[in-house]
Formats: sequence, C-alpha cells, structure tokens
Amino acid sequence: MNDPQCTQFLTDIRRPLLALHKAILDHERAVYEKEFGPVTPAAFLQVLINGSGFRWLTPLSTVIASVDEILDDAEAEAGDRLATAEAVIGLFSPDQPNNHFLPRYLPLLQADPAILHYHGEVARLLRGVQTT
Repeated sequence: MNDPQCTQFLTDIRRPLLALHKAILDHERAVYEKEFGPVTPAAFLQVLINGSGFRWLTPLSTVIASVDEILDDAEAEAGDRLATAEAVIGLFSPDQPNNHFLPRYLPLLQADPAILHYHGEVARLLRGVQTT
C-alpha cells in the first residue's frame, strides 16, 4: 500500500471504527447493567478503565487513538501511517498471533445487530485494502 492509499484507508476507516467501538460499548454496558443494575456514564467509564473484564477492548481503543494521532500529525512519516494501517488490519486478522481482541469480539457479531452492521463497514474497507 503506497502512502496516499494508506492515508485514504486511515481516513475512511476512522468513522466506522468509532461507530463499531461505540456499538460494542453500548452492548457491553447493557450486559453489565443487566447483571449489576443501572450505572451512570461516569461509573461505567470507571468500570471500563479499572475492570479486568473489559481489557479485551484495549486493542481496539488503542488502534483508534493511533489512527486519530497519525491523521492529526502533519509531520508523520509514511512508515508511521503504514504501521498504523497494518495495526488496524492486524486487529481484525485471525492470523495475527496473540490477538486477544478477536476471541471476545467475534461472538458479538451474532449477539448485536449494530455491531454486525459496523463490522460490515470495517470489513468492506479491509477487503478493499487487501485487493489493492
């Protein structure tokens, strides 16, 4: 992937990743509240930050932050953009060793239509990168 393609991919995938992240958080909050009762947004944020049960989401949150950072950095180099694009691709790749995200993520595709919808958008962009 050349640098302009990489920049376009990161620009295009940013919003679907954010929407997917929000859909996952909404789903996880509903599951949490079903078990523990309603919580305020601030209280749920503390559970997300401090609760070990949500650490599997860290790779997705980190890759989104990396995409934002690299797109906002006017001095970023082509290699940095490529590494960020590869991190996004790797997050959704079952071939990636030690991928702690996918085992918890994949079952959610059947559990929540919103997650499935946004996954479809991300998957379409990932397929586009793999065919170029």
